[in-house]
Amino acid sequence: MGIIKNVIRCNHCGDVLESAYTHDFKTCKCGTVSVDGGHDYLRRCFNTLDDFTDLSLFKNTDENSRQKK
Repeated sequence: MGIIKNVIRCNHCGDVLESAYTHDFKTCKCGTVSVDGGHDYLRRCFNTLDDFTDLSLFKNTDENSRQKK
């Protein structure tokens, strides 16, 4: 699976954070959540899973899922 957009929304302050490239570490204005990794990996920093909503987009790169001709 490939990452198209690496995005989260903080459920406390409402900030939407996108990590656009590797090591593009972003933190929301209230300091509760962070995102990192760009299109290479997903990294989330938070206290509980209820702190953020994941808005990331993915593409399927699995060879088996491609239609054979």
